[in-house]
Amino acid sequence: MSRRRQASYHNTAIQEENSVTYQRREFLKQSAAFSLLISHPALAAQAKKQHSQLASYDALGLVDLIKTKQVSPLELVDDVIRRIERVNPKINAVLTKNLDLERVRARARSGALEGMFAGVPVMLKNLQQYKDANIDSGSRLFAQANAKLGNLNKENSPFVDAMERAGMIITGITSSPELGLIDTTEPVLHGPTRNPWNLNHTAGGSSGGTAAAIASGIVPLAHGNDGGGSIRIPACQCGVFGLKPTRSRELGNGGGLGPLNIASNLCLSRSVRDTAAFLSVVENKTNSNLAPVGFVSGPGKKRLRIALAIQTLSGQKPHPEVEKVTNSAAKLCEKLGHRIEPINLAINGDEFIDAFLGFWASSTLGLEATAKRLLGESTRLEDVLEPWTLGLMEVAKTRGAAACAQRATKVFGEVTAGIEKLFQSTDVILSPVMTNPPYKIGWHDPRVEFKKLYQRILDDVGYTPLHNACGTTAMSVPLYWTADGLPVGSQFAAWRGGESTLLQLAYELESARPWASRRPPVFAG
Repeated sequence: MSRRRQASYHNTAIQEENSVTYQRREFLKQSAAFSLLISHPALAAQAKKQHSQLASYDALGLVDLIKTKQVSPLELVDDVIRRIERVNPKINAVLTKNLDLERVRARARSGALEGMFAGVPVMLKNLQQYKDANIDSGSRLFAQANAKLGNLNKENSPFVDAMERAGMIITGITSSPELGLIDTTEPVLHGPTRNPWNLNHTAGGSSGGTAAAIASGIVPLAHGNDGGGSIRIPACQCGVFGLKPTRSRELGNGGGLGPLNIASNLCLSRSVRDTAAFLSVVENKTNSNLAPVGFVSGPGKKRLRIALAIQTLSGQKPHPEVEKVTNSAAKLCEKLGHRIEPINLAINGDEFIDAFLGFWASSTLGLEATAKRLLGESTRLEDVLEPWTLGLMEVAKTRGAAACAQRATKVFGEVTAGIEKLFQSTDVILSPVMTNPPYKIGWHDPRVEFKKLYQRILDDVGYTPLHNACGTTAMSVPLYWTADGLPVGSQFAAWRGGESTLLQLAYELESARPWASRRPPVFAG
């Protein structure tokens, strides 16, 4: 499908918003002139309308505005900065002191931006190697090391280089939990990120800052990564779209196809086409194990065999509202002509989750040596690492790193063999993303007593780690809001290399049940 045809297809909400004639010169001026404009009470309402129009565009819609000279990259950057100033004090999604905004503005002024996203402001999660920001991974350890030694990142990751080659302007760093080790974004260092749909609730994690920034209209697209659900969980809880790619799909993921390579980088977005375009510019097209995806520009014709798995991996039912959400998604798929077959996954869920968390814990074992190397031998770990992180370190020490890896290799391999067999007779697995709707701030606070918090996470994160262990691709699609107005996403997964299948299905779902025009109480427009 051509770019023009794809744009005409795009869902009704985005289409209606982006079809409005946008009179840039009448509303948006360079920074100083705009400040003068909004200082005049009679014009303040008109300026507010202008902001709302810009905040309603997806990233590719902004590209079209730039190409037709209705707005400049610098104007977009300045507008995003103003949105941060208005909205971020409420949600704490963007780390405003971690990035030099004058450097950002200089890139926007350069006039040398090329690529699919040329001139579009985006954001980068606080867990990615980036030389132009103080990336501290949500940890006091690395914040203190950056302050003492200067930015520890001296060069960009290949993934970030690909983003910038595509013309993106990194305009903010989004908050994450410490080292991305938990499913909420409440780091001691930076404080909790709050859900724009209800400020008392979590935005999810570990890409919670990214999800909240998108849901609140600060930016339409931002980076996220996923080692156990960290793209899908916050997408689910903030009502945005999030796709985890196949293992080793993206540039910079050099871990190969082995079972212990569980993490992936991609993005969260407001529209399916933005994620599809983002994937096309960051995928490793030379990976001999995976055929390139390219830009998936619209729905497919094939009707899919969809396996419906409601129960958690441990065989428990989710919260009634979550079960209702998932059945609603299944009925929508049936209405679209797909075939639904309820199943129970043939997995020893308790064994799998325990093996996964043991392997997860083992990732913390090098932190003690790192702390002493960066900050000195006298460094007390409890002064620079959170209780949750320290508890994981104790689990890993008790079990042993080698034993954790061996057990994970065995269990992940067995589970993967079963899932691969299932995908021989089905195209997609539909399940919940989380066991419960978004919980309140503090429920998974990393300072909660370790054993209690460990059990809460076992209970709540019942679906997403499976696809990290198997290397399969999976997405959270925002199709439902609870009676209390909280988003609950639905998870769709395909076998390795199945991103096209998922994106084509996502376009259908987006068209059938549009979400882009839904606005949380905290919105930058």
